[in-house]
Amino acid sequence: MPNFRRFGILGFALLMIGLSAASPAHAAPIPVIGLFTDYGWEDPYVAQLKGVIFTINPGARLVDITHTVSPFNVTEGSYLLDQCAEEFPAGTIFVAVVDPQVGTSRDPILLETAKGKFFVGPDNGLFTQVLAHEGFSKAWKLDKPEFFRVGDVSRTFHGRDIFGPVAAHLAAGIDPERLGSPLKTLTLLPDRQPTFSGTVITAEVLHIDRYGNVILNLPSGSDLAAKLKDGNLIKISIGKENYAAPLVKTYGEVEKGRLLLLYGGSGLLEISMNEGSAARQLKVEPGTSVFLKP
Repeated sequence: MPNFRRFGILGFALLMIGLSAASPAHAAPIPVIGLFTDYGWEDPYVAQLKGVIFTINPGARLVDITHTVSPFNVTEGSYLLDQCAEEFPAGTIFVAVVDPQVGTSRDPILLETAKGKFFVGPDNGLFTQVLAHEGFSKAWKLDKPEFFRVGDVSRTFHGRDIFGPVAAHLAAGIDPERLGSPLKTLTLLPDRQPTFSGTVITAEVLHIDRYGNVILNLPSGSDLAAKLKDGNLIKISIGKENYAAPLVKTYGEVEKGRLLLLYGGSGLLEISMNEGSAARQLKVEPGTSVFLKP
């Protein structure tokens, strides 16, 4: 502990000013790099992606968002990426890889949203929902090999060889204008909205969470949602199978093991089961059509 008495009041004040000037609190925060993929955990792919980022930028701050998007499912990935990215601050860099067309003519891109977040990944529609909610600012085609992984670039592993390295350089302070050539248009997924015909609402499964909740593309507050009344039994048809479940506000309003409908934390309609898996009973997956009759 320094003996501040020997410095006197003036010396102590000068010392504190010096410490304050050197404080890292005044330095620009290091941006977070969020990793979002369908790589899973069983293989070396996530570790290789992290390794190349740390090789380029040893001070990188990495966050595993998820690596368990259903393989090749760009539609599910688009929904999940938007849900996850919403809570992150401006300046965050997302490496997002759900890329069944890797190595084909689809472009590798860097995207900046109107909210100041960056997304690195394939131009295959993965960023559709993010753009819908955050707005578009700028985009670049990643065509500057000097910012890729050193060595040969694999045709099938752009996450490691292009997307990760570009994110590492961006987080290190490289101007995004140097990382690629400007793009004006991006690939978007088809706009699949729920529909109403006769007395039936047709919705689509976006995602199945680890609890077996079946999340549909039907938002609360919409005109179609208004056709479903709290407390009423809703007929659910999937293929040739028919079910019925009440629309409630919480899982605990029905007995254990019973199907129910509610609007979850994302504001979207879910088919759920109290302390059970609705997805297992309904035998559905992302992309399945679900018919609801109020």
